[in-house]
Amino acid sequence: MSETARALDGVKVISFGAFVAGNTAAKLFTEMGADVVKVVARRRPEVLRTPVYAFRDPATEPSGAPNTVMYAALSRGVRNLSIDLQSTAARSVFHRLVAAADVVIENFGPTTLDRLGCGYDDLVRSNPRLVMLSLSGYGRTGPRAGYLGYATTIASYVGLSAAWQYTHGTLTDYVVAATGVVAALAALQRARSTGAPAHVDVGQIDAMAPILAGLYAAPLNLGYEEPGEVNRVAGSWLSGLFAGMGYEAWLAVDIEDGEDWAVLCEFLERPDLATMSSEEAARLEPELRRALTDWVSNQTPYTAMRVMQKAGLAAAVVQTSEDLWRDPQLHARGFPERVEQPDVGSVSYPRSAQRWTKTPGRLRRPPARLGQHTNEVLREWIGLSDDELAELSGQNAVFDAN
Repeated sequence: MSETARALDGVKVISFGAFVAGNTAAKLFTEMGADVVKVVARRRPEVLRTPVYAFRDPATEPSGAPNTVMYAALSRGVRNLSIDLQSTAARSVFHRLVAAADVVIENFGPTTLDRLGCGYDDLVRSNPRLVMLSLSGYGRTGPRAGYLGYATTIASYVGLSAAWQYTHGTLTDYVVAATGVVAALAALQRARSTGAPAHVDVGQIDAMAPILAGLYAAPLNLGYEEPGEVNRVAGSWLSGLFAGMGYEAWLAVDIEDGEDWAVLCEFLERPDLATMSSEEAARLEPELRRALTDWVSNQTPYTAMRVMQKAGLAAAVVQTSEDLWRDPQLHARGFPERVEQPDVGSVSYPRSAQRWTKTPGRLRRPPARLGQHTNEVLREWIGLSDDELAELSGQNAVFDAN
């Protein structure tokens, strides 16, 4: 049975993408049907292959390269070509690959590819219609262009840590990856229409700013920042997180207006606190909050959520990662996908988010070993012969794991 056509069938992508942002961008392309090839030197494996990202005992491939659950998760569907760009012969082969490609992804430091003779200007000479997607912390221009960017520091830089009272280790990586892929697709459409190349430069701070507009509204327009309380929703009559029965078991509640307030007072059997005045509600809020806190503490969050939602109130469990993975809505939409990787084993990963009727996004192949597709790609993309492949291998310019 032939494969169902996918949106990006026929599109060729070379990925230097490393860590979370780069690998996620590559994965998004392959889920939509592109042939994505990750380029990596054998002597310098991807950082996500190191044991800290194993979440259990690290695995070792027959080549000696380490592999981990996180690396396998983020590289699924991508072919792997091991080529050492320090080699003159390898760089010559790489430029031939670029001539056959549509998109190149990179999230190295700002001058890394330039030093190898593989920067944007170099690659466009090999392919005048090329789209390069550069992902970084602060963008490729400006006084901070040379700074190394990590999601933990970016979260603090853009104000997310202050809003959450928590610094997330990878969130901004996923946001910049998705933003960058959308921009690269637009540039690819333009390149195919006009023949013009494009360098798409997306910084994590740029990608985060539009989705945090609410945090910036007051300081940008009023010149000062409104002080906010942790886990409180601005403008609500009562909101916050309430501890339920169990370890770290929390319920989020948002009482938006007078109608909600009246329902909550009736629900908690506190008619003495009923009011339709926002000013009076502000005075009575601490007492109603204590009543709600006491009630939630004697329920599991899931029970409290269902009871409050049935009463028409906005309440939801603060789910853990495990809760999400077991969520019936996600399972109904085929979210978890079990994949076999020969070294890491059988592991569940999130399925592609695309739900297109005629071109569904899906996994094409399991996560690859380092150098697993080197000769395969070099034959398919640029027609190298067995003798040419053997010569490159003898020079340590390329490595094929087979």
